[in-house]
Amino acid sequence: MKKDTHPEYRDVVFSDASADFKFVTRSTVVAKDTIEFEGKTYPHVQVDISSESHPFFTGKMKFVDTAGRVEKFQNKFEKTLKDQKKAKAAAAEQAKIDKAAAEEAKKAERAAKAEAKAAEDAKRAKAKAAAEKKKEREEKKVADAIAAKAAKETGDAAPVEEAKAEVPVIETSPQTETEAEKAEATEEEVPEATAVAPLTEAEEEAHAKAEEA
Repeated sequence: MKKDTHPEYRDVVFSDASADFKFVTRSTVVAKDTIEFEGKTYPHVQVDISSESHPFFTGKMKFVDTAGRVEKFQNKFEKTLKDQKKAKAAAAEQAKIDKAAAEEAKKAERAAKAEAKAAEDAKRAKAKAAAEKKKEREEKKVADAIAAKAAKETGDAAPVEEAKAEVPVIETSPQTETEAEKAEATEEEVPEATAVAPLTEAEEEAHAKAEEA
């Protein structure tokens, strides 16, 4: 066989504490301590049960709990249990931190949305105010144009009225009035021209014969 490939195979003392029984046998088990047995020093390993305490060999039922199996299990897995508790506590703490961070993120998001909404509202209000101001300017411009047009029309009519007012009134003398009255009377005495009816064909022929004769 190859060297240094197999564990050491030697005599080992196994002791059954429940039955106060020891025996020597060959084994490769790793022993933590040694014991003096029959004048020799052997590696020592304690066992919970042996042929001296097993019900099959003794015919007696017996509950074996030497060295406290529960304590052994707890001692064996104490570090694991502690690690599990620490991991569970760390997970709970991390969950709290994550929850707080999520709430902060939601608050920040709500604040950002509120700020964006406020900015949008302010922008709309500014645009509305600008539109209203522009509308007022246009209305004022239209009103000024109408007023200017009315003023221009009023200004054109005023000089005519003033010119009419400045025309001197000629006063007629009594003699002139008498002459005017005479002229009117003369016009009334002039007979109006009578309308001449057109001649018939027979009258035209008779008139032509009379002129030839």
